[in-house]
Amino acid sequence: MNKLHKTLLLLGLQQQCRADREMDWQSLHRRDREWFLAQGSQNRWQLARHWLGEFAEAPPWHGALSPWTVGLLGLLLGIGLMSGLLQFQPQQRINLWWWLLLTVWLPALWWLLGLWLSRSAATGLWARALLGRLPAHWQKDIDRPLLARTAQAISQQFSLAFALGLVGTFFAYLLLTDLAFGWSSTLDVSAAGVYRLTQALAWPWHALWPEAVPSLQLVEQTRFFRVDESAALEGQQLGQWWRFLLMNLLSYVLLPRVLSFAWAEWQLGRAQQRLFTQDACIDGWWQRMHFEQVRQQAAPLAQPHVAPTGADSGGRTRAPAPQQAADHWPLLHAIVAAGHWPPEQLAASIARLPAPVRALPLLAIEQVSADSRPGQALLLLCKGWEPPTGALLDLCQQMHAQQQQLYLWPVPLAGMKAGRARQLRASWQLFMPQLPASCHLLEPESDA
Repeated sequence: MNKLHKTLLLLGLQQQCRADREMDWQSLHRRDREWFLAQGSQNRWQLARHWLGEFAEAPPWHGALSPWTVGLLGLLLGIGLMSGLLQFQPQQRINLWWWLLLTVWLPALWWLLGLWLSRSAATGLWARALLGRLPAHWQKDIDRPLLARTAQAISQQFSLAFALGLVGTFFAYLLLTDLAFGWSSTLDVSAAGVYRLTQALAWPWHALWPEAVPSLQLVEQTRFFRVDESAALEGQQLGQWWRFLLMNLLSYVLLPRVLSFAWAEWQLGRAQQRLFTQDACIDGWWQRMHFEQVRQQAAPLAQPHVAPTGADSGGRTRAPAPQQAADHWPLLHAIVAAGHWPPEQLAASIARLPAPVRALPLLAIEQVSADSRPGQALLLLCKGWEPPTGALLDLCQQMHAQQQQLYLWPVPLAGMKAGRARQLRASWQLFMPQLPASCHLLEPESDA
């Protein structure tokens, strides 16, 4: 599976997982867990591809050219350019100026221009070109940075293949033909000036390969004029330029493209890994497949505590310290479940609470709104395996307007990885400053 297929697979998986959030969570868990158990040994990319093929629309594999096809086009372009320059030999000598201009200087400028055009996801030319080949519904809420990284990697693969075509063809002509190089100009250009230019170009390798640095004598002897003076020149001198030209190709054409391609591939791999492991929807899909559902006979939870006292990043006072949390359980009046909860899932979550709290009445949001009593304290059960949403913010603001105290408990998912649990807990902690002062966050003592 190439880099473009992986990106399209991730984007399709992300969109489908977002759409699945409207479905019943327990049904989703059961569906994905049963499907996963029926699969054989597969890596995560194969799992994602087969899952999308069964439960969602398959990614548009034909929507863009394969990176290998793009690389082949670059290779053929490099071979054609170098072959044309070496076959076009006026007076049987290849003009150094044309050769350097078309194989070194212009490709170097083109490489720099390509890097500038793909500098960001918003204005990157290659990213917009790739986005235009995707279906219209894919162009909404799509991960633009990942798409930009993919386009950059494909463009650098094309550029690297072009450079390999140039270098490989040059090597082939060196082995199979007798190349003669020289230089000329209608303007009055002195040999000393050309010599200084070659010294400047050869500076990167002058200590590593001194033979690849042209001498003043070579520059003077390989200048040709309108009148054919080839008989006055030694044939061996005309072929001495190949070392200098080869090092120009390697230093100014191939090496920068190798580095930029490696950098683009590393950035793309990191972006794909980050989306696969840190996106809340995709991580939820992965957790549903690899962990059993929460059963009603879940182990009892240690008594929660309210987040430590003190001013948070929003400047308001937080709830009391853990050792004082037990004093707040008797002040609770009811339990409220935020969002849609299947009966089994809700019962399993309540069963994990201490006995005094389990005895409290369970109210729906509508009941609380209809029978509002200022000053009452409510325990709000939230889906802790998902990040907080704007709907929860609206609910907390509504309860604050009714002068009610809310204690939010993000119910953890059994079997969740410790790293993912810490990330979700951090997202809830960052979310708290957006809530009114009457809202407090509860956390299990074991996770404190």
